[in-house]
Amino acid sequence: MTSDWLIGNDRSDRARERLYSLATELIARNGVDGLDIDELARRAHCSRATIYRHTGGKRQIVEAVLTRTSAQIVGTVRSAIDGATGRKRTELAILTALEAIRGDPITRRLLRSPTVVDEMRAVTGSAVVRGAASDLMGLDSDDDATVSFAVRSVVALVVWPADDEQQQVRMLIGALG
Repeated sequence: MTSDWLIGNDRSDRARERLYSLATELIARNGVDGLDIDELARRAHCSRATIYRHTGGKRQIVEAVLTRTSAQIVGTVRSAIDGATGRKRTELAILTALEAIRGDPITRRLLRSPTVVDEMRAVTGSAVVRGAASDLMGLDSDDDATVSFAVRSVVALVVWPADDEQQQVRMLIGALG
C-alpha cells in the first residue's frame, strides 16, 4: 500500500508535506478529535506505519498542523505590523490576528467543535501560539501572566466577537488605555 510520492531521495520531506496537507483538510472538515489515522492513510494511499514513520503520530500531526496554521497567521500579522510600534503595533497585531484567525479553515473548525474548550486549551497553551503572540504584540515572553491574558483575550474575541468591527476597535482601544 505505497504510492509513488514515497519514491525518491526527498521522500521523507514530501511524505510529511503530503500527510500534513491531507491532515489539514481532515481537521478542517472533522475537527481535531475527528482526525483518524486510518482515514488519513486511505487518503494518502499509504499504510498507518508510513504515517507514524514520517510524522510520529496523531499528536505530532495535530501540533504540526497548528504550527503551520499559526505560521500563516503570524505571516499575515507580521506584514500588517511592519514598522508599527507601541500601542499601534499591539492594536494592529490583535485586529489582524482576529481577522486571519476567523478566516482560516482550521481555526474556524476549532471554534465549531463540540470540544472547543479542550481545543482552545491546547491552542492557548501552545508554545508556538504564545511565542507568536508575545513577539507580534511586543510583549515580554517571560511575563507569563501578560502573554496568557493577551492570548486568551484574542481567543475570547474570536469565539465571542463584538457586535461590529467598530465596537471591536473601541473595546481594544479602551483595554489598551
